[in-house]
Amino acid sequence: MKHLNSFPIFLFLMVFSSSFITAQNTSEPTNFVFKKSMVASQNGISNLERKHDSLIDAMVNPNGKDSLMNKQLKELQMTDFLTQSPDTEIYVEVQNDSVWRYKKLKGEMIGDYLMILKNTGILNYYDRSKSINYDKYDLFAGNNVYEISEDRNDRKEIKGYDYFKLRLVKIDEESDLRNLIYEMYVTDQIDLPIHSVINLGKFLPKTFPMEIKISEEELPGMAEVYEIIEIE
Repeated sequence: MKHLNSFPIFLFLMVFSSSFITAQNTSEPTNFVFKKSMVASQNGISNLERKHDSLIDAMVNPNGKDSLMNKQLKELQMTDFLTQSPDTEIYVEVQNDSVWRYKKLKGEMIGDYLMILKNTGILNYYDRSKSINYDKYDLFAGNNVYEISEDRNDRKEIKGYDYFKLRLVKIDEESDLRNLIYEMYVTDQIDLPIHSVINLGKFLPKTFPMEIKISEEELPGMAEVYEIIEIE
C-alpha cells in the first residue's frame, strides 16, 4: 500500500521537474549587445564622393546653396568620417515591459539612456541616473509607408535561435536618396519588437532582429550594420 500511495507523488515530482526544466530552457533572454558599424564597398565610397556636395545642399541648405554652413560642411571629409567611424556597442536590457537601450564606445558609455515600452513606440530619454525623463519622442506618430516582405526559406541559426529574412522599405519620394532599406534576420522566438534595437517607425511585435543592414536606395555600397555579439 505504501508503494501504491507514493506513486502519485512520484508522478507529480516527475511532471513538476519536467515543467521546471522546460521553463528554464524556454525562458527568454533579457540582455543583448550589438556591434554597430559602417560598411562601405569601393563602389559605395565612389557614389558618396560624387553625391557629397548635393547631399549637403539637400540636407542643410538653410539660406541657399552657397551659405556659410554649406561651405564649411563641404570642406569636411564626410567620406572619411562615415567610412572610418569607430564601431560602437548597443546595449539592450529588458526589465518587465520596459526596454532600456544605451551605447558604448571603447568601453565607455556615450549619451544617456533610452527607455521604450515593449508595445509602444514612445522613446523616453533619461539621464544617466535613470531618474530624470527629460524628453519623449513618438516613433509611430508619422505617416510613414513601409513595404514589407519576408522570406521564411532564407533562414539561419544565430545564438541558438531560428531566424528568417525580413525586408522593409520605407517609402520616401522626397529624399534625394529615395527609399530607406532595412534587410535583417529576425526571430519570433523572442517576444520583443524591432524598435527595441533600432528606431523604426512601425510596430512589428515578436519580430526581434539579430542582424540588421540599413542602406539608402540611391547610395548602394554604403550601409549601417548591427550584429549581435552577446545574448543572455
